[in-house]
Amino acid sequence: MAANGVRLSRRQADFEVESAGPWLLRLRTADDIFVKVADIHGVGRTKAGLPALGQAAGALDWPRAFGILRAVREIAERGTFDVVASVEGRPSYNRFAVEQSIGRAVAPVLGATFSERDGGARAGAESDFTVRAFVRDDRATIAVRLGARPLHRRAYKVSTGPGTLHPPVAAALAAIGAPATGRLLDPFCGDGTIGIEAALTHRRLTVLATDIDPLRVRNARQNAAQAGVDIQVRLADAATVTDSSAAVDAIITNPPWNQTVSPAGRMAASERGFWDVLAPVLGPDGIVCCVTDADLGVPAMMARHGWQLGLAQRIRLAGRVADVTLTAPPGRPVPGLLAGLAGWRREALAAGVVTDAGF
Repeated sequence: MAANGVRLSRRQADFEVESAGPWLLRLRTADDIFVKVADIHGVGRTKAGLPALGQAAGALDWPRAFGILRAVREIAERGTFDVVASVEGRPSYNRFAVEQSIGRAVAPVLGATFSERDGGARAGAESDFTVRAFVRDDRATIAVRLGARPLHRRAYKVSTGPGTLHPPVAAALAAIGAPATGRLLDPFCGDGTIGIEAALTHRRLTVLATDIDPLRVRNARQNAAQAGVDIQVRLADAATVTDSSAAVDAIITNPPWNQTVSPAGRMAASERGFWDVLAPVLGPDGIVCCVTDADLGVPAMMARHGWQLGLAQRIRLAGRVADVTLTAPPGRPVPGLLAGLAGWRREALAAGVVTDAGF
């Protein structure tokens, strides 16, 4: 299903579809997805304006929004809902005041029970649906979450440990670097997120995932079984990837950042112990795609050693700046993005959402 009228802006993309359906919940690189109800202008920066915000929210076209929601999934006729607000700038109110104002005004219109939060409860944990309010400057965008939970909360991810990778980032790495067929290796698989997302994207792809931590290997196997994908998960030191009997078409990985997870095995002695052994394990057209902490300087290090950089993009991840790198061994052609991804990147650059190297 094609999207029309795509508009890119900071931290979000707006688009239109001819007809809504469950397929919208399968957008793997999105953190979340909502149906927009309306924009409310003149919100103001003081608490005095919140009653008017609630009144305006109650007068919106909710039947249209819920018609779209019901085309995507089943919801109770008179269920419970919560409101999640994000507030930019420095108004005199906080997000909970916005949520309370909107929720109390909308509840009688929807005929639903408003579940108020005070910061202690997890958003949407017990609700049938969630109303979202994005307050920026003098405008509030009101929307309804299409899923029962945020898209980034994958149902398969039941076993996790420190530093586990955000699933939409893993899905984005798979979109950038995973071939449709062939062999993919993740030598720092952790809880298996990259391998699982790649296998869900490309069902004919053979995925090998390894880790030096037996607990994370167990997690990866459990999560893969929960996701219904058949990936090979093994206990191994990442610096021994050349021990593999067959070449791989791509290495996609999230090496230790020296934050919540530190290098172990031969990586503990020298991080180059891993990077130096990558080229021999790659097939003729093999590439490496990885996400690493910016402080590690991986793109610059690989460039110094002759690797061909096709992409070195800064992102924010887990509260830190990280590098997404797409590269090929020395002497090979510079790897490029697929035509569709390259087009989206050009649009993001034109919209000022990203720069050539950063954000």
